[in-house]
Amino acid sequence: MRRLLAFAIIALATACRSLPFPDPELHGEYGKALKKWTRQLALYSGLETRAFVRMVYLSPDFVDSQAKEISRMRAEMPDKAAETAAKLHEQYRQPSFFAVVYIPDRTANDWNEPGSVWRLALNMGLGERAAEKVQRFEVPFNAELRALYPYLDEYSVGYLIKFPDPVASIPANTPAAQRFTPTEAQLIVASALGKMLFRWRLDGGPEEPPTAEPGPEQKPVTTPKP
Repeated sequence: MRRLLAFAIIALATACRSLPFPDPELHGEYGKALKKWTRQLALYSGLETRAFVRMVYLSPDFVDSQAKEISRMRAEMPDKAAETAAKLHEQYRQPSFFAVVYIPDRTANDWNEPGSVWRLALNMGLGERAAEKVQRFEVPFNAELRALYPYLDEYSVGYLIKFPDPVASIPANTPAAQRFTPTEAQLIVASALGKMLFRWRLDGGPEEPPTAEPGPEQKPVTTPKP
């Protein structure tokens, strides 16, 4: 009896932690680049799933790979492919990220709202900067977006997040030897549901894994007895 009860508890825990996100196979050079620049976190409180996020840093190297993949899908000639690459690099000139987000509490899946319950901030070595623009993508996703970010499915929401350039405030006449070159990017996503910290090492050095910490237990609202 005890053994059956233990199996039941394990099965329940597994069911509660099973997520609707697909785990796609990533192929080719673009698949390698996508995997390299994607960080994944699951935010749990006990058996409760609070959030599951895949965060893609649109680094210059990744944008190169994405531009080539877009040109391949569109069967572009070399001159048009060069135009696509230049346009994409200009579009993501600021530090940019694409997030695929699943939050069971739909009222909390509001990263694009001015009064969002979440705080989004990026630190690249010169202090935190709040997100400058957050664009939301919902079902139905177009075919190209699903091909570029195969993590998307009918349960998820996509966000394109742009931050201010951290070096924009540095005077242009600063000597080259004194100019700032980011070595790491840290993106924090925090609310009453918990805190998620995504990290990317930009200089090839050792990288710390992303971390997630749940917020206080959310007790159900009850109606006082008369």
